[in-house]
Amino acid sequence: MWRETTKHERNLRIWEEELDDFVPAKVLDFHVHLFNGATIPPDCEAYSCAGHPIRSYDLDALSQDLAELYPERDVSAVVFGLPHVEYNLPVNNAYVGDVCDKKRFFPLRLFDPVIDTPESLDADLASGRFLGIKPYLNYVRKPDLNEVQIPEMLPDWAMELVDARGLLVMLHIPRKERLADPLNQKQLVDLCRAYPRARIVLAHVGRAYFLKNVRGTLDNLLELPNLYYDLAMVSNPEVLEYVFRVAPRERILYATDLPIAVAPGKSVEINNQYTYVTPVPWTLSISDDHGKLVFTSFLYEELRGIRKAVERCGLGSDFVDAVFYDNGRRLLDAVR
Repeated sequence: MWRETTKHERNLRIWEEELDDFVPAKVLDFHVHLFNGATIPPDCEAYSCAGHPIRSYDLDALSQDLAELYPERDVSAVVFGLPHVEYNLPVNNAYVGDVCDKKRFFPLRLFDPVIDTPESLDADLASGRFLGIKPYLNYVRKPDLNEVQIPEMLPDWAMELVDARGLLVMLHIPRKERLADPLNQKQLVDLCRAYPRARIVLAHVGRAYFLKNVRGTLDNLLELPNLYYDLAMVSNPEVLEYVFRVAPRERILYATDLPIAVAPGKSVEINNQYTYVTPVPWTLSISDDHGKLVFTSFLYEELRGIRKAVERCGLGSDFVDAVFYDNGRRLLDAVR
């Protein structure tokens, strides 16, 4: 049982002692990956979920995790597929579109600028099955992912279709410096201004997991009314405090990045850098080879960080309710 939910006594204790009196009655997770067993071809390796190989994370698994992570809460989610070039994008999109009811689970469509066409994307968006798109830097297929640019992920023809319908874009920005990259900054501003009816969600607050990466860089984006900030996998209280103090509070969205978020681990800042620490080896982490640590989930570490930041900022329950549910629900209602 690698999934760290309240089925483990240690996590139940964390929930009861630290989180139960903080997490509101309604929760909307704005960043969840969903994929069925047909998504990953038989000849492909299983997806490494923070070092734990899995071949599916379907709606039943998600529903079970939500019930066990947030006892007695009404939890909904914005979901999309698993963006890997070698996986079956049409199958994944079809599955997400089929199982999401747009009442509790709200689907976005994976977008691949190489294999997708204006006709195929237009047909899917016109059908009303999806509330927007999820691009990803891997789909550009550059040998060096640090050289990917936002317009390559989101060509004009795709953004014109999204903008015409006022839909969502869940944007995981590229490049090594992420939010601090001057080109990313410029291209984000250009994107939001060129397509004002599209709602751009900046995943992971621009992948700004350590304070230096967000301080002074987030400030350049605040005047963009169609840019939103999701908190997926951001657990650093200093980063969260900065976001809560600087960003427009009505555009901050609670998000987790499930299924990775249910795995054991934590993001840590070291000398103006970040890494993950996990109990098992993972390509993105430092692993606890000596078994000295007892872990909870990335998700519970994020909740701990959010609570610390809220308390440091002196924010009340209205702010917490807005971040966890109201802001996201208002955005979805506007799109729908």
